[in-house]
Amino acid sequence: MQKKITMAMLAKELGLSESAVSKALNNYPDISPETKKMVQDKASELGYSPNIMARSLAKKTSSFLGIVIRDVSSIYGEMFKSLNAVARRYGLHLILYDTNNDPQIERECVQNLIDSMALGIVVVPVSEDISELSRMTRGRVPVVFLGGKVRDNAVNYVCSDNAVGTQLAMDHLIHLGHRKIALLCDHKVSDSRSRKMQVYRQTMAHLGVREQILFSSPDASDMVSAGYRLGLDLLRQHKEFTALFAMKDLLAVGAIHALREQGFLVPQQISVVGYDDIDAAALPLIGLTSVSQPRMEMAEQIIRILLRHAQDPSLPPEHYLARPELSVRQSTQAV
Repeated sequence: MQKKITMAMLAKELGLSESAVSKALNNYPDISPETKKMVQDKASELGYSPNIMARSLAKKTSSFLGIVIRDVSSIYGEMFKSLNAVARRYGLHLILYDTNNDPQIERECVQNLIDSMALGIVVVPVSEDISELSRMTRGRVPVVFLGGKVRDNAVNYVCSDNAVGTQLAMDHLIHLGHRKIALLCDHKVSDSRSRKMQVYRQTMAHLGVREQILFSSPDASDMVSAGYRLGLDLLRQHKEFTALFAMKDLLAVGAIHALREQGFLVPQQISVVGYDDIDAAALPLIGLTSVSQPRMEMAEQIIRILLRHAQDPSLPPEHYLARPELSVRQSTQAV
């Protein structure tokens, strides 16, 4: 393994003091342009990269944000790209943690970021109960909670409007002539799931049609497999449906697999709509109609809230509710 190049090694190679090298790398005005170029060229040649955490501890400030996500294979892992793009515009760096849906790991990650003097932290929480995370970070570092689990007005949060998104999906199917619509849910209780179910139930009641709601098993961790099993369950129970609305795209992908395996044509016989519009939804072999969260818009709001609260910790909590859109593809068509 190649040895990591330190500032001391870089200084020795150039015959300069560490102070001079540091100033050159940080563009201090009392270092000549020639020396700056020499140091930067040598740093590039040797593969030197600064230790951001060490620099933060030394300066008692930082230019990095921590991103703590319960599962990077979810839509929030994809949203990291948008957060990174926005952060770079502000000269900020991101450090990503995956908690694997473990609240203990989540607390350890947040504590590590506090100890490392992160400028701010974005948390996609494991649980709706964020009291311990709030206690840990209060008065120490600004935090924005991302996603549908948290709608607590006492904290900063950014999420998309799940009620609006669900209504977009249902209206699309109804416009295509569908009335017998089944709902596929994951097993995790959350505010976002509750809002989606509420809109579905209200819409079905308005149509005068019986609800058909199926939940994945409590031990389900692979959402594609869970969706596949739910699709098979619907067929085995001889449910009458012409369309499926899945709360997550991965559930929809699994259900489509089950339907096609059993000889049903999507969308000719059964239309399918997902939620989140993950990157895979647009693949030609999937072509999933899905509710899209405005990732860049949400990322911009997250970074701005963190920067405002880092500059003025006395600001009241901020909340941002983004409006989703519907991406229509090949998985839906008229009855």
